[in-house]
Amino acid sequence: MPRPISWLARLHEIRRAVALSVRSHYERKDIESLFHVQPRTAQLLLEMLPTTAIGRSRLVERQVLADFLDRIHKADDPSAELDLIRAQGGGVSRKKFRTLVRRDVEPIQVDSLPANIEFIPGQMSVSFRTIEDLAQSMYSLARAIETDGDELARRYEVQEIADDGRPNRSEIEAMLQELSNLEATRSRGATPLPHPTAS
Repeated sequence: MPRPISWLARLHEIRRAVALSVRSHYERKDIESLFHVQPRTAQLLLEMLPTTAIGRSRLVERQVLADFLDRIHKADDPSAELDLIRAQGGGVSRKKFRTLVRRDVEPIQVDSLPANIEFIPGQMSVSFRTIEDLAQSMYSLARAIETDGDELARRYEVQEIADDGRPNRSEIEAMLQELSNLEATRSRGATPLPHPTAS
């Protein structure tokens, strides 16, 4: 009788976590945490998959892990499929590293941005004491744009208004002020001076 796979009941949750992850690679301790398994089991899982060595660590690419999980998900007999994968052996990946992101980051919403970042439509200001403060603020902003960019755009992009030939608010206010001045002058009985026109 095939031995039970302790993490199989959590397969959907594990697949979702890997699909949403921003990390590029996983090491043994990440597998332990993700699968809720002991170090030895995590090591055995890693040995089934193509890995790359970084120092003493063996790392598996996120996509390789995702493909492995998909294969187990689609299998009629997950235990037998796992035995087959184990028999094939993982080996060493020959892919060269392009990027290495070894930890996940929490998404940031617009309202969670640090208080030293301030917006008004079309403008942003950042207060900082050190370059490290500035870098952290910019990193938070980049994460917020990635997570909540549509909301940032809705709140702070400058909305262009088409010129339809009608006077804008400031022009109307100027005309009303001019009329008010004319009425005040007439009520005092003086001849109004011509209003200077803009060139």
